[in-house]
Amino acid sequence: MEKKPQPKINPSSTPNDTGSWGRIFSSVGPGFVYVLTVLGTGDVVTNSTAGASYGYHLIWALGITLIFRYVWVNTSAKYVLVTGESLLVGYGRVGKWVPWAVSLSFFPIRHFTNMFLIIIMGESAHLLVPLPTEWSAKIWAGIFTLIGFSMMYWGGYRIIESFCKLLVAVMGVSMLIAAILSDPDPAAIIQGTFIPNLPQAQGLYDAVWIIMALIGTEAGSTANLTYAYFIREKGWTNTSYLKQQRLDLGVGVLCLFIMGGLLQIAAAGTIHPLGIQVQGSDDLARIFSETQGRIGLIIFALGLWGSAFSSFIGFNSGYALVLTDICRSFLPWLKKSEISPEKSDIRKDPIYRAIIIFWSFVPAHVIFTDTAPIELILMVMVCIVLVIPILAISLLKITNNWITNGILVMLTLIAYVSAYLNGGKIWNKIWG
Repeated sequence: MEKKPQPKINPSSTPNDTGSWGRIFSSVGPGFVYVLTVLGTGDVVTNSTAGASYGYHLIWALGITLIFRYVWVNTSAKYVLVTGESLLVGYGRVGKWVPWAVSLSFFPIRHFTNMFLIIIMGESAHLLVPLPTEWSAKIWAGIFTLIGFSMMYWGGYRIIESFCKLLVAVMGVSMLIAAILSDPDPAAIIQGTFIPNLPQAQGLYDAVWIIMALIGTEAGSTANLTYAYFIREKGWTNTSYLKQQRLDLGVGVLCLFIMGGLLQIAAAGTIHPLGIQVQGSDDLARIFSETQGRIGLIIFALGLWGSAFSSFIGFNSGYALVLTDICRSFLPWLKKSEISPEKSDIRKDPIYRAIIIFWSFVPAHVIFTDTAPIELILMVMVCIVLVIPILAISLLKITNNWITNGILVMLTLIAYVSAYLNGGKIWNKIWG
């Protein structure tokens, strides 16, 4: 990738000294926002299903998927820090049509995903604190939609980062408690983590299918674009932050592995011995409550709510940053140079504000419908299948590390196969 001359750096803006744990924690942040953006309800269900179906045998597969994700996201972040360009401006070097193809795909992806997340926010909050009305889940969905909007519109990146750091800690502790209560087998956990194997098919889901779903989820995610924009909001804009960025992303990916692994361990110790077939989040909630009592239900519902709410604010703010950059960089009448000084804060940018309003409230009509979440998942998958090859191939063209490119090619192929298999299963489930 082409390296541009770096601007002079004000000493007060250089990375903090990471000589203590406190300074390390304060010097990271975008990785935590990214973690909770991508740790969606699908990850909760997929990891729980892996543990419920195959015990501790597939923890190693989660590690492999996160290596793929780290390579993809770190390559994007490195490009931004080395060139000084935003990621979508870099994609624009491949062809001006690329950013616009990406932006057009965002609208259906975000719309249908937000509808799904709003439903899950309401249902999981209802499990935690049921209100004395049949509208309990819908009321909670409306409340958390408003809270999420307020954090994105007025709070901005700093508030979201602080919240995500706290939520990562809360969710991590709750999942650790669930894993401990499942009476885990330490020797089996170590073996399942460090010794890859493919157990024979059991129940509804073949082991290879689950692994493909895990890897495909990491590959087929437009959320991989958001991290490069979160680091810009953090103020990391040049090569002096490369080491800090790698640490930040590494800590974030490690958190993803720990939380996903704890979910597999909890399900392996709780559900797997019962031989029960898991088909969705409703089954998981019921089983956790029956085997671990009220605390099990609380832990699962908290994890489901946390993943849905954090994805809602992370996805929306991240995609709003991407689209604002596209508008400011590629529309002649909206160039960045024309932004007044008081509009330099992204929260005051009218384009950013309009996108946050649109994506927060337009999908909220789902609160007043009986839309099935699985139908929304199908719509999202159709859109993602179309855009992921564009993102992967464009990233290959603007980078020049053959090892990284090889991994990205492999990841893209797996994403194709996974999307095809998962899409076929969902299609058959809806329409037979």
